[in-house]
Amino acid sequence: MTDADVPRSLPLADDEPVVWSGRPRLSAAGPAVLVGLLVATVGVAWWVVPADGMALPLPVAVAAILLGVAIPAVALVSLVNVRYAVTDRAAYVKRGVLGRRVSRARLAMVENTAYRQSVTGSLFGYGVVELETAGTSFAFRRVDDPGAVRAVVDERTGGTGDEEGGIPGSLAEWRAVREEVRALRSAFEG
Repeated sequence: MTDADVPRSLPLADDEPVVWSGRPRLSAAGPAVLVGLLVATVGVAWWVVPADGMALPLPVAVAAILLGVAIPAVALVSLVNVRYAVTDRAAYVKRGVLGRRVSRARLAMVENTAYRQSVTGSLFGYGVVELETAGTSFAFRRVDDPGAVRAVVDERTGGTGDEEGGIPGSLAEWRAVREEVRALRSAFEG
């Protein structure tokens, strides 16, 4: 991982190494690109080939074309300005085009992790990694190999992602606790 992979806007300590960084796939802007092309094409077509003999005035056609270009441009700029990072202490999400917003979740506070993939995400290898803390949750959206990203977070939080019910201890330890509680109860009632 190079320093170029990590945005300088993240409030990292000097001794806080980044173990993973990424960004959303640009394919997330696909729907916006399609809508923009549709708007621009309709504007041009209605100006060139008038519907019912009624052509769009040139300024309206130009406005439609500009809107058709602006829609995907805004989506792409928004995606390019989203960065994700996981350090040995925290997970970060940085967003912002004109302003900047950085969200941070200390890994010690992460209670649950999960990842999900849609059908297309499974086919093309991307998905969403979700981190839940007591107060909030945030997600790394449309990241490559979400299972590996979740494994990095689980490794840093001490989780394995394979806990059955999330109850610590063995059956023998819990039986010993039960016997101790029974003994306390009989002494208290007794």
